[in-house]
Amino acid sequence: MDYQQIYDYLGASGVALVAVAAVAVYLCAKNVVCLGWTGWVFRRHIAALSRDPSRLDVEAGSRAGNPLIRIFSEAVRAACQGHDDLRAELAFLFHKNFRKVNRAMTLLRLISVISPLLGLLGTVLGISKVFRVIASQTVANPALLANGIWEALTTTIIGLAITIPVLCMYYFFRMQINGFQVELMEYAGRFSAPSKNR
Repeated sequence: MDYQQIYDYLGASGVALVAVAAVAVYLCAKNVVCLGWTGWVFRRHIAALSRDPSRLDVEAGSRAGNPLIRIFSEAVRAACQGHDDLRAELAFLFHKNFRKVNRAMTLLRLISVISPLLGLLGTVLGISKVFRVIASQTVANPALLANGIWEALTTTIIGLAITIPVLCMYYFFRMQINGFQVELMEYAGRFSAPSKNR
């Protein structure tokens, strides 16, 4: 099957949906790996600190490659310096250290909104093709009518097939990030408490 046949089969909207689906798969895979690795390394770091709290090095942690370790170290430093609103500090640190993840999340949300609209566009284009065929012929060819209806239904199905899993993945990633924020709040408070009492 060559590109022209695919284009004839799916229409312009369908081809755009395939490209959008490819971007969505890439972003989802990237976020799964990134957030999974980040959480795993951070939990190992916290487990090591729980076994030996003297290993806590806020300066080295604030330069770590893992964004959660950087946020944790900067939050512990802020809490030790007497910042009262740790929640606001963590929100700022998350925004600062998770820019790429937040951009990818925004793109996923945008894809979940655009996909059904592209599917609807394909539906309208397919139906307009059917009406053009009907208008140009005295006796409508059923094969040409079926082709236009096929294009209309295919793009709608593709649009919904992209939107539903992308939206699920978006909320899964959002829950994971919210979980990180709760964990960081707890650990930053726990590891900064002994420093405050000294």
